[in-house]
Formats: sequence, C-alpha cells, structure tokens
Amino acid sequence: MGMKRCIVPTILLMLALQSAALLVAGDVGAILLPSQGQDEAAMAAKKRPWKCCDQAVCTRSIPPICRCMDQVFECPSTCKACGPSVGDPSRRVCQDQYVGDPGPICRPWECCDSPTCTKSNPPTCRCGDEVDKCAPTCKTCLPSRPRPSRRVCLDSYFGPFPPACTPKAVAAGGN
Repeated sequence: MGMKRCIVPTILLMLALQSAALLVAGDVGAILLPSQGQDEAAMAAKKRPWKCCDQAVCTRSIPPICRCMDQVFECPSTCKACGPSVGDPSRRVCQDQYVGDPGPICRPWECCDSPTCTKSNPPTCRCGDEVDKCAPTCKTCLPSRPRPSRRVCLDSYFGPFPPACTPKAVAAGGN
C-alpha cells in the first residue's frame, strides 16, 4: 500500500513537468538539443587554427574550448576571424575558438632563469640560460662562450615573460 502512495505522486509530478515544458516551449519542434544550437562549441573550429600558442584561454569544460590570445604581426591563413590586438593595434589576434588541447607553446624554451626582456608590453625576451641541450622549438642553438660544452638558445620571443625553471627558494640558496 505504501508503494502505491509513492508512485502516484511521482507520475503526477512527471506529467506536470512535461506539461510545463510544452507551455514554455510553445511548440515541441522548438526544443533543440545542445548539438543543434549555435553554442560556442558548435561555432568553434574543427581544426586548431594556430600552430602553437603561448597565451591560451580555455574553458574548464571537457573538452575545453580554447582561444589563443597571442599577439602576432599576421594571423595564420587557417584563422577565419583575425582582429586587432587591444594592447597594441599594430598586432593581430586570432579570434577563432577551438575545441580541444590548445597545442604546443611557441616560445623557443619551456622556461628561463636568466631572461633579458624589453620594457614593451608585451616584452620581447631572450634567455641566457646555459643548458645541455636546447629545446626542439629553438631555431638558433649555439655553444656557450664561457663553457662550450653547454648550449644557449639565441632566439628572441615576443610575448609574456617566460616562467622560471628553478623555484626561487632553490635559486636563492634556500631549502
């Protein structure tokens, strides 16, 4: 007897919700699935419009929806919507969105403990770190003058200040 009391209100609730949905939608044909709408994911590019990206802005969804905010002189030909940069109108930013991984970084190095950067915004930087082997993205890798067994990447990079390789406590001689 107790089970019948639970089923009847549940059925009535389901019918009421279905009726309310029809009243709100007006027409059953007006209800669209998310895949049928013009949401961000549907408008995003099928193929990543940039080769690499240092300033990716992505949603926290799975998969993420990403935009590359790198300021460049010329957008790649795969970019459908290229607009002027807000910070520097002489630079361009690809406005396209992409669903998935934003891709590899463009910097010629992953990190740098000895950067030399201009005071422009964003800066142009070089890294003076001496390493065993340059990153694959480095185009000009030469032996270090003081220690020829070590290598230095001479590439310059226009973009955000590179992250440090060594934590500050270790670099300062701390624990």
